Amino acid sequence: QILTTIKQHFKVDVHAEITLEANPDDISLQKLLAFKSIGINRLSMGVQSFIDEDLIWMNRAHRSAAAVDAIKIAKEVGITNISIDLIYGIPTLTDENWIQNIDTAVAIEVQHLSCYALTVEPKTALSALIQKGEKEDIDTAKQAAHFDILTERTMQAGYEQYEFSNFSLPGFRSKHNTSYWQQKKYLGIGPSAHSFTSNTRQWNIANNALYINSIENFIVTGK
Repeated sequence: QILTTIKQHFKVDVHAEITLEANPDDISLQKLLAFKSIGINRLSMGVQSFIDEDLIWMNRAHRSAAAVDAIKIAKEVGITNISIDLIYGIPTLTDENWIQNIDTAVAIEVQHLSCYALTVEPKTALSALIQKGEKEDIDTAKQAAHFDILTERTMQAGYEQYEFSNFSLPGFRSKHNTSYWQQKKYLGIGPSAHSFTSNTRQWNIANNALYINSIENFIVTGK
């Protein structure tokens, strides 16, 4: 419905990059076939790690095998532009396991990597557990070492680092990521979504309930 509405109101380039974000536990053959049939041609997957110990530490629902299977299924249905997220600097993540993470992504030939250092946001469950001493705090020296490993291994594998956290094989830079740095116009739809019109920026209400109420009020009152 979203894609149909967009095409009704805008001219969509035949080469448009249409990305779906998903987690490995969301993926199935039937879903991917349906996604591809409506025009989704790029998949961004929240893998985070190929090491089960780290996935357990992060309280992720999936395990490494499920992530590898999801990527393979996506390729089988013909989605040939796949990006995955990986997180480094996790207390349980050794240098050797971080190398294994990178090498696994390279071996299964994902075209794009988004790699982020673990951050602890205030007022989160993780922050509370660290303050209680129930989980180990992050080590910035370890994160710096992991970043050095990341840039070296990806360069050796033929990836280009085109943003601080983003690495791609030639020809697979994220179009929407790149457009932000080039100050191209973009329209954000939905709660918290941001838009840019070349000289002004706007953003929508973050709260889901308030966002829905605003739409309903506009339909009724025009305001």
